Amino acid sequence: MKGTGDFEIWTTGNILNASVSGVWNEAIAKRYQTAFVKHASAISSSPWAHIVYLDSWVLGTPEIEPIIHELALWCNLNNLKLAAHVYSPNMLKEYQLNRMLAPGSIRFMLHHFNDVDTAIVWLQHEGFNAQYPKQVIAKRFA
Repeated sequence: MKGTGDFEIWTTGNILNASVSGVWNEAIAKRYQTAFVKHASAISSSPWAHIVYLDSWVLGTPEIEPIIHELALWCNLNNLKLAAHVYSPNMLKEYQLNRMLAPGSIRFMLHHFNDVDTAIVWLQHEGFNAQYPKQVIAKRFA
């Protein structure tokens, strides 16, 4: 299946931000994995957090699931402490995300939020200097 997805990754302090969109296939997931590890490696010498904006993400083909699962295992070994998923309620997204990030396979704390403000407050409460995103893709949350 042809993927029409895209992503943007950036860091703010010790937080890795990602905004994802469209339908993902294996090629897009591999590009994301490579970019994610590159950016996260720059901040992973100490505890870090991850916030991902998923409202514009449609879903992924089954081939993305082992890639994202492998990325979560990498995060386990590289100091990720907190992850925030931000998206409006969507049972299909939740189902696919849960398949890729099964609670028993991750050691970092993962929460889903319906809005970016609540996610930022949570990260701040947990000691991370989270800020409202200024990136182009994430601006849809403004």
